[in-house]
Amino acid sequence: MSKVRIGVVVLLVGILGVGTVSAQQGGGAGTLAGQDYGEIEALYGRYNQGSDFRDAELFLSAFSEDAVIERSDGSSVRGMDALRTEREQRYQGQSGDVGRRHWTGSYLITATADGAKGRAYYVLFDVTTRPPTMTVSGYYADEFVRTSDGWRIKHRVINRDLAGE
Repeated sequence: MSKVRIGVVVLLVGILGVGTVSAQQGGGAGTLAGQDYGEIEALYGRYNQGSDFRDAELFLSAFSEDAVIERSDGSSVRGMDALRTEREQRYQGQSGDVGRRHWTGSYLITATADGAKGRAYYVLFDVTTRPPTMTVSGYYADEFVRTSDGWRIKHRVINRDLAGE
């Protein structure tokens, strides 16, 4: 092979290598690496288990400081202080297993210019009955933001499946 061809091959390999590393680091707008997907999916787990085991800190760790949750009944909670207050009122000083399980799946996560968006189905089970009883289902529509502490939910809309629809 001539020196020119070797030089061109080396140059192309170098360019492709730099492009691959940039994409894997998730640094460019509109790109997510495997680690990003894993971290975002873990937010669903923090939300679910924080709620199911009345662990306010675990629950809150899924959200950004300026997070918003919108519920299907039209109510909403805005900001970390309001989220914390709501958890305190909901748990009323209790901790531990509340007797329900959130199950989330069919994650669809895509990059956006500002971070990522996602949608996932959820089912809520009452595990105090035998067999466990499904109590509600629906899907989350989420916007995620990368913070200095990692990925967080910035905006969540909780959609419920309604009977007869």
